[in-house]
Amino acid sequence: MQLSPTSRPVDSRGEQLAALRRTLFTGREAELRVLRTLMSEDRRGCFVVWLHGTAGVGKTALLQRFGDEARGHGRTCRTVDMRFTEPTPEAFSAALEAQGPPGGTGVLLVDSAELLGPLEQWLRRVFLPSMPADALLVLAGRTPPAAEWRTDAQWWHALRSLHLPGLDDGEAAVMLRKRQVAEADIPVAVRSAHGLPLALTLIADKRVRGAGTEEPRPHWELRHSPDLVRELLRLLLRETPSLAQTDALYVLALARITTEELVRHGLETSAQEARQLCTWLRGLSFVRSTAEGLVPHGLARDALLADLRWRGTEKYERLLGQVHRHLAHRLSQRTGDRWANGADLAYVGRHNRVLRDAFDWRGAHRLVPRPARRDDLKTVLAGVAEKHGDQAALLAEQWWTRQPSAFTVFEDARREVVDWLIAPCLEAGTPAMPEDPVALAALEQVTAWAPLRRSERLLVTRWSSGAHGASPAVAFGLTTLWATTPGLAVSWTATVGEPAPLPSVLALYGHQPADAVLDADGRRVTPFVHDWRLVPFGRWSHTLPTRLLTDEPPAARAPAAAAGPPMPWPDFADAVKQAYRSVRDTRRLAENALLDTRLVPPGSGASALREVLTETVARLRSSPGQQQLGTVLDLTYLSGPRSQQAAASRAALSFSTYRRRLSTALTKAAELLRERELYGQHGE
Repeated sequence: MQLSPTSRPVDSRGEQLAALRRTLFTGREAELRVLRTLMSEDRRGCFVVWLHGTAGVGKTALLQRFGDEARGHGRTCRTVDMRFTEPTPEAFSAALEAQGPPGGTGVLLVDSAELLGPLEQWLRRVFLPSMPADALLVLAGRTPPAAEWRTDAQWWHALRSLHLPGLDDGEAAVMLRKRQVAEADIPVAVRSAHGLPLALTLIADKRVRGAGTEEPRPHWELRHSPDLVRELLRLLLRETPSLAQTDALYVLALARITTEELVRHGLETSAQEARQLCTWLRGLSFVRSTAEGLVPHGLARDALLADLRWRGTEKYERLLGQVHRHLAHRLSQRTGDRWANGADLAYVGRHNRVLRDAFDWRGAHRLVPRPARRDDLKTVLAGVAEKHGDQAALLAEQWWTRQPSAFTVFEDARREVVDWLIAPCLEAGTPAMPEDPVALAALEQVTAWAPLRRSERLLVTRWSSGAHGASPAVAFGLTTLWATTPGLAVSWTATVGEPAPLPSVLALYGHQPADAVLDADGRRVTPFVHDWRLVPFGRWSHTLPTRLLTDEPPAARAPAAAAGPPMPWPDFADAVKQAYRSVRDTRRLAENALLDTRLVPPGSGASALREVLTETVARLRSSPGQQQLGTVLDLTYLSGPRSQQAAASRAALSFSTYRRRLSTALTKAAELLRERELYGQHGE
């Protein structure tokens, strides 16, 4: 049979390809319903539909599907692709005429409408008013229609603008199955594609064509395929960005929300250039403007981050460090929305393997934290009961009665509470505490290590929805509380069960496991503790990027400065007494337990400890009301006679009074040394 473009049999290659395209098409039922309705009814109102969405979201496929349906209903369908048509009236008209006369009721499809440029105004003013009354125009582009469509009253009802979202997880899985992707590969492919049909198609092609030839990867990620990332970025960007624009894209990929301020500090550039770069970013189809700032499509974010890491570790580490440092400064300064700032800082670490495996970061930028209200209580308690048991819910309700400020909730884009965090603050002698065995044990442990001073607080993170994985809300909330809780001395975070990811996250953050305690229902609770008096938030956040850049969990360890809780107070006080008693005996002093504390630099010997003990005596002697205590210590251990009787005589005190003063002086010296260990040399 002789084949020609004008005489095609039913089984022509073109029709075979069209049939295959129809078979592989997935989803878009809502959009097709709108188009079918407009095609079938008397369209005296709407006759222009503008589909818009990010590159790769499936606009062309939807246009093709609608064109197939229109032809199936006997409609004449013509297509103009602006990628191959000059944006002039003459070229546009010529493209239509080349497809023959329109015939009966016509449907006109315009692809890549973002390239219309000045032709968009001609379409609105000249072309569309001259179209037949029963014609339907469907445009698809990366950007929504210009504002003139919305401000001109005659187009209010004539134009329908439809934003095209990504496919949901179920639709994405169906699409991959249609493309013969192995069932075991589907979950990771769905996660990696973020609902973008273009990415699903490319991933499917790579997985199917590479089946049996690639080394299996149990934890395949987009960054493992440089060629795939390169192709995705080429299709998403369409143009080659400048070096400054490329760096701005990398900041966009690293940050939860990107602002001009962040670009300025992240790139160390001028305010004017930061403004220009953000204006350029805002114009990209895969970047969405929100009230907080700019947010990229999830796939674009992952591809850009993978590209940044391939460019070299030096640039990657530099940009991450600059972004992290600025966000940490904002959070510690407590300017703006503290919850948003805390979420911003925690989000920067999402690339680390521990955090990648712990949480599902898709849509994390939509989480909006806020203090809980009474009308949230029912939802929160139901969540506590589901995840932690009925007894936990009863205890949580008691905490609400006594400390509602301990409750934080997280809303999604629909303003529904989807996550929560319960973290009460305790002080020494906290009145009216619930009979909560875990909170009581936390207070007892901290009191044994280093008693809370007046105005100091212990933060007990009791329950959270993210403790068992999925949501990063717990990381957002904890980071915020650690930085902004007034008087925070120690954080004590409860974890239950080994499968949960929270212990590994806290270990990455440099927090140390302490002795396990039993909950009200008998479950074993392992706390992770950090003493912020030893390593304040500023120092902690300064060292965090180093741990985040280490991609293997075993290497994510706490810095030496944060190695465990301080020595229990009774042991510390006894070590101080032994140190003063052996201050003149270098051998015995070199064995004192105080050498393992922060009172002296690591590796120091007896001479360094002797200097600290001498400085403490001098501090007592210079303090109003405590001079006699310093004198008693000096005469007894440093410069006085060898016997206590002689020291009492030199101090002009009876022996019984001297013994009382010496006991008080040793206790006071221990308190000053503990203060120095926790807060520095001057107790600051």
